[in-house]
Amino acid sequence: MPAPSARDCVTTPAADNCPRPAGGPRAVRVRVRRGTTELWDLVVNRPATSSGSYGSGVELRFVAHKGERVLYQAHAPILNVRYAGDRCGPYRDWEKEEVCFNATGSEPAGPGYRLCTSEPRTILDTGNDQGNFRGVAFFHTGSELRILSELAAGWYRYVTEWRLADDGAIRPRFGFGAVTNPCTCLSHTHHVYWRLDPDVGGTTANRVDEFNDGAGWTPIRRETQRTRDPARHRQWRVVAPASGRGYGIVPGAGDGTADAYGVADLWVLRYRGAAEIDDPRGFDTRAHIGDFVTGESVDGQDLVVWYGAHFLHDQSGPRPPSHFVGPELRPLTV
Repeated sequence: MPAPSARDCVTTPAADNCPRPAGGPRAVRVRVRRGTTELWDLVVNRPATSSGSYGSGVELRFVAHKGERVLYQAHAPILNVRYAGDRCGPYRDWEKEEVCFNATGSEPAGPGYRLCTSEPRTILDTGNDQGNFRGVAFFHTGSELRILSELAAGWYRYVTEWRLADDGAIRPRFGFGAVTNPCTCLSHTHHVYWRLDPDVGGTTANRVDEFNDGAGWTPIRRETQRTRDPARHRQWRVVAPASGRGYGIVPGAGDGTADAYGVADLWVLRYRGAAEIDDPRGFDTRAHIGDFVTGESVDGQDLVVWYGAHFLHDQSGPRPPSHFVGPELRPLTV
């Protein structure tokens, strides 16, 4: 139970009291144009209508850059947290409970989707649990489109975000905050797992390569799970063999490396649709993506990449440089 001490290490009181959208669409289509050039074309589902047993935050579908499909689907269906000594939890958290944050603008597509005239601000910016909007906010900074929402799971507050740069780069981001609760006094690690269904080069026939210092790029031929190796500058790329176009998967500086509970940092799987969108396991809160690894070929196939990031929060330790984690997906040609 969440009562390890009589003190609260987070002093932000819960104050989620903005209006709930009345009705509104389940999803909206978004286009970004610069002059006559269409940079991005995609469909966005708000967390409340996202897929998966526990939701999956802001969910993207049918993502195209300059007229070419790059992602069929992108979301984060698995989110969990484990405390040192298991004095609280562990927990599998949900990602469909939208809460208040600050977003100023209009709703041309209907309630719950706001086109902002200034940068949206979440609990990680303001330090409080208040706001004027719940749903998905859109804001173009001049070089990238930010798509974000704030979520609640118990005392936790999460920020689910996608940043789509004009040059084609994609930056999934997940941020971690909380309101008053004694569990936050204890050291704990959050784990978030994005599920990326790539169609790079506009085709489902893709492969994944792994880079390591001293070995260069090596194709991954069969389903597998991998961990990060910062000492060897390990990274990955998804490539369409027919065209040589692809996306690099560059780990974020604060994404950590999986422990036994976090399991792994990357999985490459053959696409199996809704049967492998998430892994409901009752009281076993760990990610069980590895159950889907059967050794099938992923060389030039319709495939799925899962990417995990791990955020350590320790009140007695140094403050982390950022409460956000996430990789960078960089367009490339091989």
